[in-house]
Amino acid sequence: RAAGADVVVNHRTDAYVGSLQELSPQGFDVVLEMAAHVNLPVDLTLAARRSCVCIIGSKAEPVGVNPRATMVKEIDVRGVFLGTQTVEERAETHKALQDAMARGALKPVVGMELPLAQAPKAHVEVMAPSSGGAVGNIVLVPSAL
Repeated sequence: RAAGADVVVNHRTDAYVGSLQELSPQGFDVVLEMAAHVNLPVDLTLAARRSCVCIIGSKAEPVGVNPRATMVKEIDVRGVFLGTQTVEERAETHKALQDAMARGALKPVVGMELPLAQAPKAHVEVMAPSSGGAVGNIVLVPSAL
């Protein structure tokens, strides 16, 4: 809620799917998925008819999905990978983010700052946070020249 969410659901509880279905019985128009290797089958049950599930993150693991779940509701499943952006697209993305931050619509949360020399630790923190859960972005700080 501190980040501006109207509703917060803890996905680590057994009842989270039911909570989401109560919030939106018809399903969600857009699902932004950060762990598709775990959640994609559930995402398809939570997605509304003619919705879009955007896969933003996933481990490189096979996922068992019933394709019929996408057909019946006409769900688009789209992979999103910023690494494939053109120079122009990347500039447009950066400008949109900077504009949003300038007007206060986007407020990045910094969960941890590490010296650049500890970049390997940052990778460990992303996969298994020492805090027990991901809280904010990890910022690598280059040392002063």
